[in-house]
Amino acid sequence: MTETVHRREARRVETTHRLRRRALELTRDKGFDGWTMDDLAASAEVSRRTVFNYFDSKLDVVLGPDHEPPAEALAAFVAKRPTGDLVDDMAALAVEVIQEKQTELDLVMLARAVILTEPHLVALVHERFEAKMTDLVDLIIQREGEDYGRAQAELAVRLIVTVFDTALSRIDPAEPKPIDDHIADAVIDARRLFARTT
Repeated sequence: MTETVHRREARRVETTHRLRRRALELTRDKGFDGWTMDDLAASAEVSRRTVFNYFDSKLDVVLGPDHEPPAEALAAFVAKRPTGDLVDDMAALAVEVIQEKQTELDLVMLARAVILTEPHLVALVHERFEAKMTDLVDLIIQREGEDYGRAQAELAVRLIVTVFDTALSRIDPAEPKPIDDHIADAVIDARRLFARTT
């Protein structure tokens, strides 16, 4: 029974990734408005029904599912784990989200490249991020206390998103290196930058 469940889950993840990859490739090659869900089904060699079993819309398949971090990871963050340092723990939470989504790194890189070429998608990603901002700020306030302040918590979230994007921009497929190492390097560089300006 467990083996069957694992196989089914692995197949679900593989199909999700394949559909996203094909949607991103179609967007890269034809633009977001240049293809349909029928085109995606044909490209991924699945039925139209399968596409809609996985994703509600074209936008959902291009941007990917909007996952919540695991409850255990959020609880650890609020409890000031794993390091006790806010920035390092935010970086660890970002890595946890990537790992939880079971997303292949090259798929993340493809999504980033495609989204940056489509202003409409950039705006939608920003809108999605702003919707999450309140939740992330609330977590920081819960962790650090009310005196930390909402404005400072918002700045912390925006900075870690910038650090994460910087880490993605540094990835070189010819030199495999785990995403968490890239994020750690970007955090170190950000700390150095702020140390020089104070």
